[in-house]
Amino acid sequence: MGDELRDAVKAYKSQDYQTAVRIWRSYAAKGDVEAQYLLGVAYHKGHGVNKSLNQTIAWFRKAAQGGHSTAMFNLGAAYWKGIGVRQNLGRAVDWWKKSAAKGEASAQYNLASCYLSGKGIEHDLREAYYWINLATKQKHPGADKVALMIKQEAKRSGLTLAELSKDTTAQHSTTRNPTDPATESGFTAATVGARGAVVHLSKPTSNAITKLSSGTPIKVVSTRDKWSQVHIPLAINVWVFGTLISQNGDTARIVGEGVRARTRPSTQGGSSVIGNFEKGEYVRVLSTSGDWARVTAPRTMRAWILSKQLEIHPSVTDQWLNRWQSAATRPDSAETAENTAIDISPSSDSGQTSALFRAALVTQANARVLARPDAGGAVIALLDSNTPIKIIGSKGNWKMIQSPNGLDVWVWGKFIDERGATATINRNRVRIRSRPSTTETSDVLGALDSGTKVTVIGHKGDWARLRIFGAVSGWIDSAQVMTLPTVSEDWRARWASAQAIATR
Repeated sequence: MGDELRDAVKAYKSQDYQTAVRIWRSYAAKGDVEAQYLLGVAYHKGHGVNKSLNQTIAWFRKAAQGGHSTAMFNLGAAYWKGIGVRQNLGRAVDWWKKSAAKGEASAQYNLASCYLSGKGIEHDLREAYYWINLATKQKHPGADKVALMIKQEAKRSGLTLAELSKDTTAQHSTTRNPTDPATESGFTAATVGARGAVVHLSKPTSNAITKLSSGTPIKVVSTRDKWSQVHIPLAINVWVFGTLISQNGDTARIVGEGVRARTRPSTQGGSSVIGNFEKGEYVRVLSTSGDWARVTAPRTMRAWILSKQLEIHPSVTDQWLNRWQSAATRPDSAETAENTAIDISPSSDSGQTSALFRAALVTQANARVLARPDAGGAVIALLDSNTPIKIIGSKGNWKMIQSPNGLDVWVWGKFIDERGATATINRNRVRIRSRPSTTETSDVLGALDSGTKVTVIGHKGDWARLRIFGAVSGWIDSAQVMTLPTVSEDWRARWASAQAIATR
């Protein structure tokens, strides 16, 4: 820091704010990140300038983009709480990652907490432990307590301290050698073998949740006898009773003890318990059906695959990582969609399968699919007669459905990068809306994360209209559909054909 900047700090401490601001403004205009950060502080406190939240965020952003670690942390906090910017937990975590990597203890602490709760980023105990250890070394208040919580959850999840402490330094390096060992970042790279692989939840002998196609990338985190515990690039979603969660936007917190995760929005036959949530656990709310909420699976839920169904890779290569990213953002990375559960428990000899949806056909031409179970809802699709659909919930006289043709929704245009025939979401947690506006009549249907490939079918003002497959559901009048008794081969063929045409 130069002499003049030191003079500015002395002036500020002696409450000569206008002198300090004058010097900082001069240096900030020249790109000095420390001056930019301090000018943001002045606007935040109203010292020497009129208090301005917009100016605070603007100067923090400039400083953060220039590499100022505390400005990065503050900008992350703004996104986390929605102060001066639209709330975006994903972007908050992104800024905290950058700040933590520069040694900011508060960012390391917050990042660890996010990995522990699964809020704003995928739940990962190893990552949580890595960052909280760094915060602990800097004696950040409360870090010891969080470290203990992480160890306790790891023990409940079956992770040993050695597994929890596995070095993740390579993952946080600015460069990575494609030939590094396959156990980098605490997992072994693998792909599904030629005959596909069946995924089981909670324990190896449980009912199957889906079948993955050959070549699907898999992260193997441990092995037990003939089984591999894995992470898959496919969202696992479950149902919980709505009164057992406290919802805030598209996130919620479990408020009951031992809340059951079910395969269907019901306690009747056909709805299986496949896990339990912990009290206080954060989840993402995907949709609702009557008194039930469809949410992300419990963070302690394990996925298992027979080891013989996997091909282990000798290293984590760039090609494998690209395949993982592509599979994780593709609507249908499994042979059976995310709402399908195949009951092939080793204890069962019936050979029958059950699904988390009811197969149905549209019975009326130009049947309207709406954004909500209300005749006044926005129309997000028109379906021809005999179109196959999946019924995944109901409310009154309405059916919640998914269509093989996709659904037409809106997002704010600046959140999409369009290059010719391709388009990509450019930031995390971009809201999907039913209408090109943010008014009460425009329902929030879900969210898309950075890197997601999308199909743009039109524009209106600053809004872009997208055709989305699998990420959102719609509602249709029960009188316009015919529910089938089984998921027949004929229905599956119709669905596959319609989807192939729609995604051509």
